[in-house]
Amino acid sequence: MSQIVRSFRPVVDMEKCNKCTLCQIYCPEGTVMVVNKEKVVFDYRFCKGCGVCATECPTGAIGMEREA
Repeated sequence: MSQIVRSFRPVVDMEKCNKCTLCQIYCPEGTVMVVNKEKVVFDYRFCKGCGVCATECPTGAIGMEREA
């Protein structure tokens, strides 16, 4: 299995998140999961860091952080 190389990764601020699931709907890799309509979880094993989830988030709850 090859390792995914990305410069940025999405991080969610749950206080801003309204659990609308648009991040999950628009993620081209299917790596975003909204668990029990309570929290957003990213599967970083497959996330490419494209930022679509952050762009589509209507509340600005998802930010992109530089990978360490």
